[in-house]
Amino acid sequence: MRLKLLLFCALVCLIVVLTEGRQRKVNSRRSLGLRQQRSQRNERHGSRLAARARPSRGNRLSAVNKRSRRSQRNRKTNANAKAKASKTRASTAQSVSNGSGYTSLPLDFQQNFVRTTNNLRFEKSFLASRYGQSFATTTGKTTLRNTANMEYTCKMNIGTPKQSFTVLPDTGSSNIWVPGPKCTDKACKTHTRYHPGKSSTYIKDGKAFAITYGSGSVKGTLARDTVRVAGLAVTNQTFAMTTKEPGTTFTASNFDGILGLGFRSISVDNVKTLVQNMCSQNVISNCVFSICMNGGGSSKRGGVLVFGSTDTSAYTGSEAYTYTPVTKKGYWQFDLQGFYMGDTKVSGSTQAIVDSGTSLIAAPKSIFNKINKILGCTVTSSGECWMSCAKKVSDLTFVIGGKKFVLAGNKLKLKVRTTKGHTICISAVSDMGTNFWILGDAFIRHFCTVFDVTRNRIGFAASS
Repeated sequence: MRLKLLLFCALVCLIVVLTEGRQRKVNSRRSLGLRQQRSQRNERHGSRLAARARPSRGNRLSAVNKRSRRSQRNRKTNANAKAKASKTRASTAQSVSNGSGYTSLPLDFQQNFVRTTNNLRFEKSFLASRYGQSFATTTGKTTLRNTANMEYTCKMNIGTPKQSFTVLPDTGSSNIWVPGPKCTDKACKTHTRYHPGKSSTYIKDGKAFAITYGSGSVKGTLARDTVRVAGLAVTNQTFAMTTKEPGTTFTASNFDGILGLGFRSISVDNVKTLVQNMCSQNVISNCVFSICMNGGGSSKRGGVLVFGSTDTSAYTGSEAYTYTPVTKKGYWQFDLQGFYMGDTKVSGSTQAIVDSGTSLIAAPKSIFNKINKILGCTVTSSGECWMSCAKKVSDLTFVIGGKKFVLAGNKLKLKVRTTKGHTICISAVSDMGTNFWILGDAFIRHFCTVFDVTRNRIGFAASS
């Protein structure tokens, strides 16, 4: 009995041991599973944290990279823009500065025009006021245009886009002026006016400008813009926009304004001249300009104005230029060494000025009187000498630079229509009260003239 009890106790103990062992194993497995689950949760949590952390860093790096790339692109774009702008400026400068190095500006004139006594006296009044003289009126390759062998005109453009003007190329003055938008005088209304608001290259100056002529002062303001003649462009050229053009001086003129070609020393407001700027901006290869004029008849060709070259062989043939020094910078002034009519010596050395802005020739009073005595013409109170158109006139000889320049005598006679409709002839030589010669278009028509700025000299060659 005792043995059975012991066996039963041993069996119970074994069962308890086995049950506990199984429970420990289950618990162990559960514990391991929980640890694994916690580990997996931690891993997933860590992955989520890492996932949030990595994109954040990646975004920052990406942003930095994007900014870096954007900066590089901007620098590259700016560099390209600068290079392009530089290239454009260089290209523009080259096209403006170099061009062909010279250009021919055709001169225009009016066909079959016969001047009147009023035309003549208007011009003398205009000329007298320029040289500071008084004149009492006794009666009422671009193309140069010639009006009555009085006004040779050419084309000039101002601004961007171009505004075109007909101007008088004038070696007797140094400023450029054209009618301005605020001018309401009749002379402005009948001519082309410059409009600064229509030009992208206009620069305001605003300084007052005035030039006195026979019937009053032309007044205006200075401005700057690109000025073009026959394809050559000068940037920032100072010129005047008129606000007042009183009287009748410019009302009936065939030009809108003046293109001054004299020296800067006679420029109003000390404005730098167009030719000076052509030279300093390397627009022309040689700092010279030349004028050749035709005249009369039915031809529309008035000659040529050449900037940057002395090649006028189309007008002078093989004739070489004879040069003489400029004796005083201001007007194109030189020493006229002698003057003859036929074989008669009329004068010795006298100062002379080449003035393309007038059609006349003016002589000092004493020389004028001698010429008229030889001609046997009738002198008027206004300083003209009238004669028969059939009168024979001796050749005129001008001695310049040691060479004789001969003007045929019949070229001294100018046809004029009187107020009564009669056609008479007058001498091309007038009295303007000066003590020097003024050689205008009546002279230049027969002798092409070179104005050499660099060497400070004037050259003459007979027109063929």
